[in-house]
Order: sequence, then C-alpha cells, then structure tokens
Amino acid sequence: MKLIIILVLILFILIGVKLVNILQKKGIFINRWIFGFAAFLIVLIPSVFFDSIPDIGKNLLYVLSGLFAIMFFETGRIMIEKNEIKGMIRSDQFPKTAKKKTKVASK
Repeated sequence: MKLIIILVLILFILIGVKLVNILQKKGIFINRWIFGFAAFLIVLIPSVFFDSIPDIGKNLLYVLSGLFAIMFFETGRIMIEKNEIKGMIRSDQFPKTAKKKTKVASK
C-alpha cells in the first residue's frame, strides 16, 4: 500500500511539471504568483462562502491546490535556470578548482 501511495505522489508531481512544460511550449507563460495565490484561494474561497461542501468536492479542491502549488515551484525553477529571477546559488558561479594530477607509477 505504501508503494502505491509513493507512486501516486510521484505521478502527481510529474503531472504538474508536465503541465507547466506543455503550457510553455504552446507559448502560454502564466505568472508564477497566479499559481501561488490560486493554490491557497482555490480552497479558501469555497470554504468561506459555503457551509458544507461534499467530501468529493473538498478532495478535488485539495488536488487542484496541490497541483497549482507544484506548478508554482516548477515555474520558479524554470525562471531561475533562465536567469530571469535571482534564486538559489548556482554551481557555475564559483570557479572550478584545479584537481591535482596524480602520477601513476609505471613498472
């Protein structure tokens, strides 16, 4: 059962990453903050306006919220790789240290 849950979660993450790639290949570049705010508001707004939401509806909202959160982080990762925004330190910013050559003893 644990293996099935792990595989479903991996598949869920891959679906979010693939959706961002499909949108960008079609030339649709959505601001990542739209995904970020949608991840919270898609659950918050229906919960405020409706007293009782069926369990299926809540679960669907949670899945969409998670999908938007994954898309938010994936869009940010792509922007960092393209140097469109500052982010984590990239390894290519540091000079590479020269490795010492070791001499192999020949007989």
